Amino acid sequence: LQSTRVRTVLNEKQLMTLKACYAANARPDAMMKEHLVEMTGLSPRVIRVWFQNKRCKDKKRQIAMKHLQQKAETV
Repeated sequence: LQSTRVRTVLNEKQLMTLKACYAANARPDAMMKEHLVEMTGLSPRVIRVWFQNKRCKDKKRQIAMKHLQQKAETV
């Protein structure tokens, strides 16, 4: 059995750094990710998963907004 991995909690500075990078580019290249690893002290895996989750969340939010707009137009 594998031991369960501890959930990484990001501090304010790490979160601000990741959000600023995401605002500039939602799909950073390997060099940018490496730079983020150095800046935040997080593992490459945590950075990769954070970007994947953020893109997915934004996509879901966009779909929900579009759905609400269509609903409002039909009323």
